[in-house]
Amino acid sequence: MDDAQPVEFLLEAYPPAIRETGRTLRELIFRTVPGTVETIRPGWHWVAYSLPDGKRVRNFAWIGPERRHIHLGFEHGTLLADPDRRLHGAEERLRKFRYFTFEPSIDVDEAVLADFVRRAADVATLSSAARRALTPDPERLPDVIPDDWVRIS
Repeated sequence: MDDAQPVEFLLEAYPPAIRETGRTLRELIFRTVPGTVETIRPGWHWVAYSLPDGKRVRNFAWIGPERRHIHLGFEHGTLLADPDRRLHGAEERLRKFRYFTFEPSIDVDEAVLADFVRRAADVATLSSAARRALTPDPERLPDVIPDDWVRIS
């Protein structure tokens, strides 16, 4: 949390409700994933969150404030189980990212958010090969077709 001033400077440009939500999300990430490194991405107006891995870092989450809402996104979000379809991004056909949008206040239970943040950090720390193995292949049909499906040739 050493970069508190730059984050505050970035959030200061947004309406009070967005700033407060950003601060709350930031605190949640640090509480949920100890050792998190925070980096400002000024070109994107994002705050990135990562875990150190030797000389590299493993990005796992980001906060993206906008005038009317704020996003909490996940670097490898497509690899996160989301059976209730709470995350956005699939409808935009994003290849990796998935995200929550809060307009402007948080409307998702904190325990749910913490679970997504924790799992995102876990996925980010996997090796590239392990992440590739988890990546769904849209070209491949399931090995077992459910009884109520009809295969169309």
